[in-house]
Amino acid sequence: MFAQIKDAALQKAVLLLLRPKLARYGELEQLTVDTSNKCLSAVIRLHGEPEPLIISEAHYDIQQRGEDDYLVFHSVKASREWVQNLLEDHLHKWPLKIPEFLGRLI
Repeated sequence: MFAQIKDAALQKAVLLLLRPKLARYGELEQLTVDTSNKCLSAVIRLHGEPEPLIISEAHYDIQQRGEDDYLVFHSVKASREWVQNLLEDHLHKWPLKIPEFLGRLI
C-alpha cells in the first residue's frame, strides 16, 4: 500500500515537472509511474495530431551529477515510428533535473 501511495504522489509531481516541458508540443493527458520497476507510461495529445501519442515502458534511472540528481530515460517505446526513432537517437541527451522535493519520492 505504501508503494501505491508513493507512486501516486510521484505521478502528481512528475506531471507538474513534465507538463510545462511538453506544452509546446502537446498536452500530457495521462501519466503512470511504477517506482518498483523504474518505469513510466504516458498519453500525450500532440498539437495537430488526431490520435494521442502513447509512451509505454519508459524506463528510467537516477543519476547524480555534482549536487544534483537527474532523471535519465532509456528503452522507451512510442506508438509512432518517427517518435520512436527520435527518442532512440536523442533521449539519452535530455536528462531532466529532479527538483529536491521530487528526489525524496523517487
